[in-house]
Amino acid sequence: MHVAIIGGASTIGTTVAYTLSGLAPRLDVSLVDINDGAAWAHGTDIEHASYHFAHAPGADEGHDSETAGSVRSATPEEIAELDPDLLIFNAAAPQPDDATDPSAREAELERNRSIVEDVAESLRPLDPTPLLVVTNPIDRLVYDFYSLLGWPRRYFLGYSLSETARIADGIADLVDAHRTDVYCPTMGEHGEHMIPVFSRARVDGEPIDVTDAERAELMAYVRDIPFEIAEERGVDETSRWVTSAGVSRVVRTMAAAADDSSVDGTGVEADGGDWTFCLSTPLDGEYGLEDVALGVPVDLDADGVAAIHEWDLDDAEAAELERAAESVQADL
Repeated sequence: MHVAIIGGASTIGTTVAYTLSGLAPRLDVSLVDINDGAAWAHGTDIEHASYHFAHAPGADEGHDSETAGSVRSATPEEIAELDPDLLIFNAAAPQPDDATDPSAREAELERNRSIVEDVAESLRPLDPTPLLVVTNPIDRLVYDFYSLLGWPRRYFLGYSLSETARIADGIADLVDAHRTDVYCPTMGEHGEHMIPVFSRARVDGEPIDVTDAERAELMAYVRDIPFEIAEERGVDETSRWVTSAGVSRVVRTMAAAADDSSVDGTGVEADGGDWTFCLSTPLDGEYGLEDVALGVPVDLDADGVAAIHEWDLDDAEAAELERAAESVQADL
């Protein structure tokens, strides 16, 4: 699989490439950026780093010379020549000083919309190709790309797995468990109207009861922690670690689903239980919604969304999903 990261010289773009170089060494990665010098420099440095991945104890055969992929740079004008199997859109306008304020997300739409329009124009020569949007506001930009390109909706994805990791951390603290034993998918908007699906939450495979007060506490935590991190980290940085790990999980799931029938498109072995994750994608009647992109439970294959699951939600979750749709549609 050949993955092209648009905005590849950014902190998230380069960290995704580095993560894939270590965890999915068979993939070819192109860092596409208007700053071709920076993209080349990062790509070359990651290529050098792959030497150590290949020779570390426990390195698998994917790092050997016959199967190892590459990390290269390219300019936006070269996208059509790359003929990628997966596009990751991570280009964005510079962050303002008030980016640590939750209300600042509203301004991101206008700042990044013109970039989406330019990139969509450069993608027109391609056959329909899965496009994973990482730039905020994710749900709105997913729908913008869908509207501009006119490809089948299964090719459009929006990243929203950071909230899943953060709500797992909050639940783990609440019940004194390890975060990797917690499963609680998050639907809805990537932002204010995210929806941890507590009705499907599991700890070590077992359902848990979450009171209304605990729900409110967990929601406050998962909404606030990104901005607390950003305030301490500074606006010149991004949430590169959790985002890059989540994006890499999506990429590896798509690659594995294409190559190995024992993987079911959710990123786990076919008999590994219900660990379905949610990504933003355009809806056409699912959950009674249309003309909007929201995070919903999906199965993936090499071409993007293979299936959308319509879960039975409790009343609070269903109402919040309606509010998320209204919020996104108001901006669209």
